[in-house]
Amino acid sequence: MKYKSIFQNCLRKISSSSNFNSSHKNLVTVSRYLCKRRNFTMATSVPKFEILPSPIKSESDKKEYRVIKLENELIACLISDETPLTESDLEGDEFLTSDSESESSQASEAGSETDKSSESMDTSSQCDETGERNIQKMAAAALCIGVGSFSDPREVPGMAHFLEHMVFMGSEKYPAENDFDSFIKKGGGNSNASTDAERTCFYFECLEKHLAEALDKFSQFFIAPLMKKGAMTREREAIDSEFQMALPSDSSRKEQLLFSLAKPNSPVNSFSWGNLKTLKDNISDEKLYDGVHQFRKRHYSAHRMTLAIQARLPLDTLQNLVLECFSSVTNNRMKKDDFSPYADGIFDTPGFNKIYYIKPIKEMIKLDLTWSLPSLLHKYRSKPMQYVSYLLGDEGKGSLLSFLKRRMWAISAQAGNEESGSEHNTMFALFNMSITLTEEGLKHLNEVIEAVFSYISLIRKVGPQRRIFDEIKLISNTSFRFATEDTPVNNVENLCESMHLYPPEDYMAGSELYYDFDPKAITMVVDHLTPSKLNVMITTKDPPDGIKFEMVEKWFGTRYVDVAITEPVRNKWQYVQGYSELQIPPQNQYLTDNFSILPELAKNPDYPTKLLENAGCEVWFRKDQKFKLPMAMYYFYLVTGDSTKSAKNYVLLDMYVNLLSFSIAEEAYPATIANIVHSFTTMEKGIVVRTWGFNEKVPKLIDLIAKYIKNLNDHINEDMFKAVKETVQKYYYNKLLKPSGLAKDLRLKLLINNYWTPVDRYSELLNLSYDDMVKFIQNYKKGLYVKALVQGNVLPEVAVNTVNKFVDDLDYIPLSKEQYPAFLVSQIPLGEKCLLVESFNKNDSNSITTNYHQIGQFSLKDTALTDIMMQIIEEPLFDILRTKEQLGYHVYCTARDTYGILGFSITVVTQVNKFSTQHLDSRINAFLKYSQKLLKEMKQDSWEQIKEDLIKTKEISDVYLKEEVDRNWNEIVNDDYMFDRIKQEIETIKNVTLEELKTWWDRHNQFGTQENYRKISIQVVGNCLDKKSKESRSGEELIGNPVKLKILSETNKDGENADYFIKDVDNFRWKLLLYPVRPMK
Repeated sequence: MKYKSIFQNCLRKISSSSNFNSSHKNLVTVSRYLCKRRNFTMATSVPKFEILPSPIKSESDKKEYRVIKLENELIACLISDETPLTESDLEGDEFLTSDSESESSQASEAGSETDKSSESMDTSSQCDETGERNIQKMAAAALCIGVGSFSDPREVPGMAHFLEHMVFMGSEKYPAENDFDSFIKKGGGNSNASTDAERTCFYFECLEKHLAEALDKFSQFFIAPLMKKGAMTREREAIDSEFQMALPSDSSRKEQLLFSLAKPNSPVNSFSWGNLKTLKDNISDEKLYDGVHQFRKRHYSAHRMTLAIQARLPLDTLQNLVLECFSSVTNNRMKKDDFSPYADGIFDTPGFNKIYYIKPIKEMIKLDLTWSLPSLLHKYRSKPMQYVSYLLGDEGKGSLLSFLKRRMWAISAQAGNEESGSEHNTMFALFNMSITLTEEGLKHLNEVIEAVFSYISLIRKVGPQRRIFDEIKLISNTSFRFATEDTPVNNVENLCESMHLYPPEDYMAGSELYYDFDPKAITMVVDHLTPSKLNVMITTKDPPDGIKFEMVEKWFGTRYVDVAITEPVRNKWQYVQGYSELQIPPQNQYLTDNFSILPELAKNPDYPTKLLENAGCEVWFRKDQKFKLPMAMYYFYLVTGDSTKSAKNYVLLDMYVNLLSFSIAEEAYPATIANIVHSFTTMEKGIVVRTWGFNEKVPKLIDLIAKYIKNLNDHINEDMFKAVKETVQKYYYNKLLKPSGLAKDLRLKLLINNYWTPVDRYSELLNLSYDDMVKFIQNYKKGLYVKALVQGNVLPEVAVNTVNKFVDDLDYIPLSKEQYPAFLVSQIPLGEKCLLVESFNKNDSNSITTNYHQIGQFSLKDTALTDIMMQIIEEPLFDILRTKEQLGYHVYCTARDTYGILGFSITVVTQVNKFSTQHLDSRINAFLKYSQKLLKEMKQDSWEQIKEDLIKTKEISDVYLKEEVDRNWNEIVNDDYMFDRIKQEIETIKNVTLEELKTWWDRHNQFGTQENYRKISIQVVGNCLDKKSKESRSGEELIGNPVKLKILSETNKDGENADYFIKDVDNFRWKLLLYPVRPMK
């Protein structure tokens, strides 16, 4: 039994110790558990290792860290969470142990995609009968290998990405292809992987009781993966599906074009995605098989691997787990690929220093200015690029963006480097200035670029400023000091990648903190930002007269044209002087030095309590006494009675939010920089205003927001209206292009009486006038109701006073109860219907089928049954439809709550040239028939384990304050106020029997009694993309005015099945029965 000797030895030592405290008991519990496990080999000796320096951590981080280097030179960072672990956390996982040696055909990159509906949240805090929290947390592990797509063989682009997929497909010890994925999902976890330019990262999360076996299975990816030929031929289909899904992505298309401008035959000038052309058409199966195995042997070596693992286990236990699982990973001692010969001027090519006009898929006008610099990874202590981006990306008074916005030339701007491997690596660093232009800004393109160089000239003139650096340093130090905890899986993923970049002591602080003021490095960065080293990309469908998109990029089919930068233009940019309107940011008034934690309240309920309620507002409050950070969160819902009455009203609300955001940005930006953040969101019943940050300064920002809401008409003009309208129009347009978004909107359109899709809103917006907007703003405050939630490091009286001041400043007329908006949900008829439509995007081959099954009005019993059933079918659904049948890259199921009406959906995304949406529908149906067999054959012990794992997943503790606040806020905005929802759900799950589930599933399933079988299949059909059509359609006008949804029903079924298809959405909706309105609480 693997682990037995180590842990029993630990148990004996601790049991005999006189210092037998609670942490030792914790280790005893874990040890006893691990000694009960099956299918492990006996460990004969303890592998050697070396302890390295521990990383510097945040003051707010209570976890313990240890870094070890194994004998095979793999480096691991062990993270022990402070939260106590009990024996119940580790019990009852025997059914997850893999006894079978048979091989199945499961193939997974790393788990299916989850689809959390925006209609409801499904997590909450939970208390046992004594009132104490029953806390659960996920364990997580991530392993990063120092190889990526830059190492792809020239003849096989996409090899690194392909290998990332292949190692999941069974190992010598666990040969079943779906073994790991099935184990992780059955245990309530998830896994994934990603391939970057120089690194490949694998990661998973699971319940802690499954960690030992999960880690053993995971380690086999890197010890002895099978990578069989049969699996290889199937999995390259998944690679191709992934690429097809990326084809409509303008950012991916632009990146591919940019990298094609690098020196020929360099690692950058390649195609990292991989597809059927590179992995099938251009290579024999034999060569691909040999190549992927050789690539693994060459690069997947222990000395190039970093591992991070986090759990509520002692460091010694985690250490022993790592030593047992990963000491057998082979170290080939081969040096990694040397890219230094390419590093010198990799973008110093004739093609780089030009202007490119690119035809996008989406509607946008974007200017990207890109400079190539030497790699600055070694300058992480001074971060000179971040210093420059802090200035160029400023949005406050006197900033470059402020200058452009005042002329209505730009909407937004960002500057700097994303720190991804493709933008910053051992060869180069890209510095990018990205500006979202208006149509007017496109007309003044040269002047916009001149303004950029004017600000660069200002930076150069004033030189590196110690005051600016110290301000950045203070902000970053404060952020790091009071950093909110990340989820375990995110934490280990980020950490194992950082372990490739920094020494052990800086694993966590290296990317965050500023140590050294380095004027020379800052000057070097600024000196590189010249016209002679510049690449210009303008993404627009309407280039200047005389410019035609005559060129086509090889892999994505992107239409573009390049234009030389003339010498006069280059000189004008080079020698432009600093404009008088531009200035370096002044000292930030939102910075705080008050980080005191307020005293705890004698009585602090587990859930928010109502402090205030009157005709115009209600205030909910809960003081944070768990996370103990100097943070506060104030959320406001400004409910209006008119927003849902018509599509036009909803469009006016969208415009209002965008005008508010546009006008306040300059004054609010210093707060954002100081981590006092705000957001404005349109929701079904009104506007949501969120503010959060260091509690001392949040009220100052709330006062500013109230000022702008009260007098918004004073801050806007017709030119601003036109610029913002243009932006919102592009947003609606782009929403229409996404098949998944269209499928969701059509589903909700069929279900909800006053749901306005982007199709509805796009047409209304085109006819909206400035006068309409002014009148709407004037009348906006004539009928409001404000809901507020305050949580964090705040006392009750401060919360009430702050909200009262906000309400008083708005000076609105309260909304009457009769005016309060309500949503009605339609009852789907018995049987099944289908809405079959064509995708708006002529450049997208992706098709989607979402089969929605309606259960009925909310009850805790139906919620529990739906959740359990989704838990049962998630893994086999993915295994059968994604892996075995290769229907598409995304396959998933989701429980749904639509304004109190329950249901579930199953979604498959494919490509139109592979499978029809009707075929997807038939295969989903076939799976549901198979699910009847799953339930029929289910044993009682498996049933109890499924319930237990679901309960533990629901009990997972909030990692940071925002999780708790968002969950509570969801209860408030939905008028439910069931703050203990998960507690009630868990009690219900405990009492559900297997026979109840079988009966319930029969009622809602077409292969059962069909007593309450109500299904709508939403099918969005993609467009065929052969090479010729891809080139001709790229960027064409896809959507006319008015917007016309193309329903395909009438041409796709014989006459006798005509009732199956929905031919008119509105006519169908109007005939449906409506569920009763949920009473307000």
